[in-house]
Amino acid sequence: MITHRTLRTLAAAIAVVLPRRLRRLVHTHLLGYELASTASIGHSFIDVDRLVLGERARIGHLVVMRGCERVVLGTGAVVLMLVWVNSVRRSTGYFAGLESRRPELVMGDHSMISALHLIDACDLVELGDYAAIAGFGSIVQTHAVDVENMVQDARPIRLGEYAMVATHCVLLPGAVVPPRSIVAAGSTVTKALHVEHQVYAGSPARPARALDPAMAFLHRTTSEIA
Repeated sequence: MITHRTLRTLAAAIAVVLPRRLRRLVHTHLLGYELASTASIGHSFIDVDRLVLGERARIGHLVVMRGCERVVLGTGAVVLMLVWVNSVRRSTGYFAGLESRRPELVMGDHSMISALHLIDACDLVELGDYAAIAGFGSIVQTHAVDVENMVQDARPIRLGEYAMVATHCVLLPGAVVPPRSIVAAGSTVTKALHVEHQVYAGSPARPARALDPAMAFLHRTTSEIA
């Protein structure tokens, strides 16, 4: 396995244009990624320290993942095309004093990130089982400037199980979307939300209406809806 940072980046770049079998060999043998036999990676640039894909997990085409220390996709988890996941490793010296910072993307079983989203994983971005960043054009932003102290700050963002974020939403540092809840299109989540079975809407997002706990969406058994 390649350990030199520049050579790893070069191998990841070359893998983008290789046919499937050779691409898998580069990912597993040269970069040391842990891919289940039924997992797959499309023509995408994946330059992270550790990648773990469970059974039937899938990263689509034209995805960029860079700078993360760890990326995990559980069984059946999916990242569709044209998603950008960017992070900053702890070894760079940025975010001084944030010893607990985890530059990681962790996706539970059957969770999903659909197309054309921007994910800033300078701290942990975690999706629970069956959680989804759906639609397109959402921004998940774990870091921001602390203007009072003139330093970079970072806090994790979490989606609970069966939670969904719709089109063109913004999740800011420390945002938490409760299990079995929905963030409506165009909303901004600025903090930890707490009540399950709610639609949250607005900027900042607030409870808009209750969800029926028995609705099929909250009991689905797949990451993608046909």
